[in-house]
Amino acid sequence: MIEPHPELDHISNYLYMLNGEVPGEALVKALSAYFILTMEHGMNASTFSARVVLSTQSDMVSAICAAIGAMKGPLHGGAPSEVVNMLNEIGSKERAETWIRNHLENGHRLMGFGHRVYKTRDPRAEALKEVIQKMDAKDPWLDLASYVEDLAIKLLEEYKPGRRLYTNVEFYAAAMMRAISLPMELFTPTFTASRMVGWTAHVIEQGLNNRIFRPQSAYVGLMPGESMG
Repeated sequence: MIEPHPELDHISNYLYMLNGEVPGEALVKALSAYFILTMEHGMNASTFSARVVLSTQSDMVSAICAAIGAMKGPLHGGAPSEVVNMLNEIGSKERAETWIRNHLENGHRLMGFGHRVYKTRDPRAEALKEVIQKMDAKDPWLDLASYVEDLAIKLLEEYKPGRRLYTNVEFYAAAMMRAISLPMELFTPTFTASRMVGWTAHVIEQGLNNRIFRPQSAYVGLMPGESMG
């Protein structure tokens, strides 16, 4: 474990503690943009989990651990890793259309596309895209990512007309973290380090005017004497 550097800020220290080297300005700027864009995003799965735990008058650490557990799921915090896997599997522009069509025709999701909130382009993805393009416009992997983005949006409209499925923040989060040479196993922990700000703010807010979460449910199964037939 590398001890934090007393003269470095939060983002610089995060990168420094990974390998013991003071990071360059470009890396710090890129990761700072990512942290700012992803530190808070409303009542998502992990934030909700934290607030539910705190609402029982449990402690901050337990609430944050619950949020981390939700973040671990590939449909929430693990999506950027799946984006890298997808782009690596596509491999080249020549293979892109065939791969995407096969994927959609087999009923699979395209990781990094679509969002429960945004039915237009995710503004966080657009901001990250701009940061990445300033880093290394000649990177062939980033060039492939940009090509796949445009092609996938066109094919999603063809296969799912009217759904308005565009790239979300996970797509360019994957590209950004790969561009700064973070290993894939650190993608979700990095997302977690950024979201820690939002979680703790929500937990503090919950504690200030607390009421326990007690969702109601309606039983819709078989009644006594009823059969499946």
